[in-house]
Amino acid sequence: MSRIKSYIALLLALLTLLPLAACGTADDDKDDYIKGQSAGKELGQTAAADDIFTLNCNKSYSMNPLTATNTNNQLVCCLVYENIVEVDNSFEVKPNVVSEWSTEDGSRWTLKVASGHTFHNGASLTATDVAYSIQLATHSERFRARLTCIAGCSASDSETVVINLAKKNMMLPSLLSIPVIQYGTGNQPYPGGSGPYQYAEDYNSLTVYQKHKNAATMPLKTIYLKAYVGAEETMSAFADSLIDMVLNDPSSTTNIGYGSANDIRGFNTTNMHYIVFNSSSTNFKNDVLRFAMNYAFDRDYIVSQLGGYATAANLPINPASNLYNESYAKQFNYGLNKVQEMLTNAGMKDYDGDGFLEIKNGEELIEIDINLLVYSGSTVKVNAAKKFAEDMKSLGLQVTVNKQDWSNYKKLLEAGNYDMCYCEVRLGGDFDLSKLLSAGASLNYGAVSDTQLDELIAAYLAANDDERKTACGNMCAYIANKAYIVPLIFERHQLVSHRGVVEGARANENNPLCGIENWTVKIENVKKSEDTTKD
Repeated sequence: MSRIKSYIALLLALLTLLPLAACGTADDDKDDYIKGQSAGKELGQTAAADDIFTLNCNKSYSMNPLTATNTNNQLVCCLVYENIVEVDNSFEVKPNVVSEWSTEDGSRWTLKVASGHTFHNGASLTATDVAYSIQLATHSERFRARLTCIAGCSASDSETVVINLAKKNMMLPSLLSIPVIQYGTGNQPYPGGSGPYQYAEDYNSLTVYQKHKNAATMPLKTIYLKAYVGAEETMSAFADSLIDMVLNDPSSTTNIGYGSANDIRGFNTTNMHYIVFNSSSTNFKNDVLRFAMNYAFDRDYIVSQLGGYATAANLPINPASNLYNESYAKQFNYGLNKVQEMLTNAGMKDYDGDGFLEIKNGEELIEIDINLLVYSGSTVKVNAAKKFAEDMKSLGLQVTVNKQDWSNYKKLLEAGNYDMCYCEVRLGGDFDLSKLLSAGASLNYGAVSDTQLDELIAAYLAANDDERKTACGNMCAYIANKAYIVPLIFERHQLVSHRGVVEGARANENNPLCGIENWTVKIENVKKSEDTTKD
């Protein structure tokens, strides 16, 4: 094991010095979403243990796709279960288990279940199974946050699911990329699935489900499952090809940073980093100062901190979505000159010669000292906060970066003990901002209360296809002008495999293994040598 530990130490050292290459374009590679490969010295592959394809799987955590929060288990579940719909890398909805959907006004939806889907025990997949899965998902930790708009769900016949919403939402299908399990199996450790692969009898491997419509084109007859725990053990297993594909979140504190001889496919997510303002803060009761912050963050710097695996966003919509208004968004590009101009026009000057700006209220000078709260466990967020503080210092604004561990960060955020806070949230595929900005909402940390904004968000969600872009633009413009929040980036996560082993993969947020029937797998491309990790 000393060879492995030396390898890990060298790899981690290189990753500290050399971030992943910046994103390219889809035309750069055969796969649509490969966005560059690891940078730095080529370390080469080490011991390839076998000629089999293996995924990491930790059975001490849930293997129920509706409750599984372990990312390794979620990856396995992508093969065993089918999603109701698929949402692609541009956030467009594609039929899957449900073939069509309709609504009159966004309050009551009807879904039609496609024929030909069967569970691994041979039973037909029906509307009862879909409704049952949605009902369970609305109460699960993994999915409930995105499904709060659902008031009720039931099957009206074997092919029809009816969903009633608590508020109008013409984009409900974008929230339904959730797996279907067989009715009544929700309490079982391995619920019934209908995906292209099924568990072997010992649950240590997956085999092709022969009745699946794509069975004939599955790239692997067998996919093996093996458990590795912790970052070091997982990296060792991947380095030695004991596992062949992993998910990675470059922004997470558990980021492993696989960096040798790999294909890294970045895919878009709805995970948004943003700045929230304390509405009770003396500093940010000033509308001009808050609005100026639209221009104050170097979003490209944050993207670079993530090795290119993020997308700068001036609006609270992922730029990969066709709802993102690029021409309007450019108005809020990073620009310290713009910030300086706005502060000067608002009468903020260094009146007392101490090197920092003040606001003059009659004869009283009010010091501007901004407390920026940030989670200390994220190097990316801390570095972004420091860069912001340095930029503001160059303009005469004093910023104190308040780094706190997770427990204290949450306490201070919820208590409103900050002026600005660097936050992160996973939005739904409909980019519904009500949970961030509506009065009384769970994530409305800035205590925003604005009925006009509530109406704009509601109008956006209720807009039909022809009106949606306009409604989204109106909402985004109002948010930018009021500067209740300042969007920074949307994360891109990674599907990582050994170089040249997998071709044709097109990952997306809710199903990284979507379209596996179109893959070509060349396991022989992994260099082979003796497996020194065996007992």
